[in-house]
Amino acid sequence: MKVFLIRHAHALAGEPDEQRPLSTKGKKQIVAWSPLLIKRIVGEVSSIEHSSLIRSYQTAQLLQSHFRLKQPLQLLSGISPESSAVKTAEILSRSRRSRCLVGHNPHLARLVGLLLGLKEGEEGIYFRKAAIIALERTAVAQKRQPWGSWRILWMSTPD
Repeated sequence: MKVFLIRHAHALAGEPDEQRPLSTKGKKQIVAWSPLLIKRIVGEVSSIEHSSLIRSYQTAQLLQSHFRLKQPLQLLSGISPESSAVKTAEILSRSRRSRCLVGHNPHLARLVGLLLGLKEGEEGIYFRKAAIIALERTAVAQKRQPWGSWRILWMSTPD
């Protein structure tokens, strides 16, 4: 089972935070992604899951439309910036299908940390905007590794 984590693209500053849309820079970041890379991701997932924040939804929507993807977009609660990475790790530890999540920091960096065996709250990577990381579960959850064992397959940044 694999999980593809995508941090939303660059967004405009402003309040309320939940309503910050993608900037022109953010839109350019998405269309600059390699079509081969995107096809590699979506060939393994049945949907593209995103948070309720507009910049996450717009990232997923532009990803879907620009690359003409057939996978539907699906709202996934619990992946906003300050959501518990533990809850998402629990979901992924029970999942049997590969997934693509479009979310936010610090949640995604903390999620990667948990999956790689770091302590709760520790960030496993520096997760830039519009970056993508692919992780693969190599062993199912056990007492010593409640989320299973995971490894990084690859990572791509906007530049």
